Order: sequence, then structure tokens, then C-alpha cells
Amino acid sequence: MKKYKLGMILGRFQIFHKGHESIINKALELCDEVIILIGSADKYGTYENPFNYDTRRIIIEEVYKDRVIIAPLNDLGVGNVPKWGDYVIESCKKIKDIPDLVIYGDEDKCKEWYKNYPNIEYFKIDRGLIPTSSSDLKKMLIDNNYDEFKKYVNTNILKYYSDMRLALIKILYKKDKVESNIDYSDILDDVFDED
Repeated sequence: MKKYKLGMILGRFQIFHKGHESIINKALELCDEVIILIGSADKYGTYENPFNYDTRRIIIEEVYKDRVIIAPLNDLGVGNVPKWGDYVIESCKKIKDIPDLVIYGDEDKCKEWYKNYPNIEYFKIDRGLIPTSSSDLKKMLIDNNYDEFKKYVNTNILKYYSDMRLALIKILYKKDKVESNIDYSDILDDVFDED
């Protein structure tokens, strides 16, 4: 038995990276079971949320197999308030139970979200230990900076590099086609030549 029965992690994981892994690894070290709620599960196809829930779930499963419980969490649209926290905890409860521990990166406001649950404890992971973000990785994908990209992601997910890159370029292409006259044909040719 570990110190906690059930740990919960909430994130969008819109490019799963080693910072996310450090949070999950700590949760597995501290908790008998770990639930990962993939937020904004109903949002995809935009630069902010390029990948759908299934893609994000599959990528996390590439690293953790069946060692974690993964479930979708749609947006509620209420902002950073206790109503959001109640929604998250109720979602977790439907899957398993109320978590004993919330493990997080840089969302200190999560303590406000769950203030209606005084028995929940918190463990914060210093995101500065692995200096990257999903935004940085999106830029690396678009710029086709594979050598830099692979420093920040698990080797199990490198096989998705071209697919993620193509998805992002298509999103930018659609957006820019509406907003400007930028021609992405050279970049798209480069992507298709990789296959």
C-alpha cells in the first residue's frame, strides 16, 4: 500500500511531454491508483487544442499502458471556480472515487477549485525542472525541429511526430487561408515527402 489510495491528474496534454510524465510518475510513486482526466476532451482542431481526446489518450497509453486510468473531461465553461472543481471531482467519482491526492504542475488555483473537498491533499511538481511546454513543442513541430522535439518527449511517442506535425500545419493552413494569403504549399510538400 502506498501513502494514497487514489491520485488524480487533470490536463489537456496537447502534446504530451516529459513535464507531464514527471507529474504522472510522481502520482504512480505516491498512489495505488492514478486517474488522468484529459481536459477539453470535446475541443480539437484548433491551434490551442489540435488533437482530439482519442489521440491524446493513445499517446499517454503508449507510455503508461494500463498503469493509469484515463478518461475524458469536457469543458464546463464556468471558469476557475469551485463549480469547476465540483464538476471535476464528480467526474472522477463516476470513474472510481473521490481522490485522496491531486498532483499538479503550475495550477496553484486548483486548491480553490476543490475547496469543497477538505480531505484532498495536494502535491505540486516544479515544472521548471523540465523547461518546456506544449506551446514550445508545437513550434518545434511546425519548424520541423525533430532533434530538439525528441529531447522533450518520450521515445515511445516519436512515431507520431509526422502525424502531429501534419495536423498542426493543416490547422494553420485553414486558419491562415481565411485570415491571409500565406501559401503553405512548400511546407505541406515537405510533410508529404516525409512519408
